[in-house]
Amino acid sequence: MHKILIVEDEDILREAYYATLSSQGYQCDVAENGKVALEKCQTTTYDLILLDLMMPVMSGVKFLEKFMPNVPDGTEVVVLSNLSSGVELEQAMDLGVYRCLLKSDVSPKELVAAVRNELGDEG
Repeated sequence: MHKILIVEDEDILREAYYATLSSQGYQCDVAENGKVALEKCQTTTYDLILLDLMMPVMSGVKFLEKFMPNVPDGTEVVVLSNLSSGVELEQAMDLGVYRCLLKSDVSPKELVAAVRNELGDEG
């Protein structure tokens, strides 16, 4: 079973992503900011991290700066943000993230399809 970390500061979105992916059999953890996500990554290895960029306490970019130099083999990071361009997204790409999903454009079905694709799961 694949483990996914959902890093999102908006409660309703975090809960919706959790419910959607859990219902598809994924084991999910949640974090409300990059600091909590970093703490979780110190004790658990995830197959996929869905990462918002704009968050209080520690942004997604700051999380990536600390996490990516030691990213475990097999862990993929996908940005899930409302930013379709800008400095933060460019920084995320420079830090090794190569896929971004636009929150406002992704339906639950599309989120599941993107996660399955990223993890190489058959749907």
